[in-house]
Amino acid sequence: MEQDILEQLYFGRIVPWENRNDKTPEMEQCSEQVYRDTEHLTQLLDEDGKKILERLMDNRSELESHQILEGFKDGFRLGVQLTAAGFGNKNKL
Repeated sequence: MEQDILEQLYFGRIVPWENRNDKTPEMEQCSEQVYRDTEHLTQLLDEDGKKILERLMDNRSELESHQILEGFKDGFRLGVQLTAAGFGNKNKL
């Protein structure tokens, strides 16, 4: 028998951020380009420039994490609202 979804969530068996599909061909290509550009830029920079680049990349990563979290929360809220609207429909199929 399938375990209750709330129980799965409580015990950490559902981890939405682990299920992200970030291996699409488009994302792989973009990731490779970012890597190549970062490596090239790093070679051109002095030590101060490298520190600034590293800080920029860290801050961008942190910002992206917050944006992904907010997107997840917005999607979850929308899903709950859609579910509630579905249960509230007086006209049954």
